[in-house]
Amino acid sequence: MLPEMTDEQRAAALKRAGEARRIRAEIKHLLKSGSLTFQDVLDKADEDDLVAGTKIKAIIVSMPHMGKVGTNRLLEEIGIAENRTIRGLGPNQRKALLEHFS
Repeated sequence: MLPEMTDEQRAAALKRAGEARRIRAEIKHLLKSGSLTFQDVLDKADEDDLVAGTKIKAIIVSMPHMGKVGTNRLLEEIGIAENRTIRGLGPNQRKALLEHFS
C-alpha cells in the first residue's frame, strides 16, 4: 500500500521527478550531439545521484552511431544487464565501456 502524502509532498515529489527527467534528457541530448563524452557522463555520475541513477542502456543508445541493436550487442558482449544504472557498473565494466567509446 502506498504511503499517504500531503498535497505539498505530492507537489514536491512531482517537481523532483520532472527535474530528474529534464536533467537526464539534457544529458542524452548533449551525448547525441557530441557536446558531452562518455567519460564526462561517468564523471558527472560520480558527483550527481540523479545522473548515477540513469540506466546505462539509455546513455549508450544516446551515444553517436549507437542504436538499439548495437547497444544490446555491446551490453551483452561486456556482460552488463540492460536494467543496470551507471552507479551499478563494476570497475571492469566501466573500463570496457570507456575503451569502447574512446
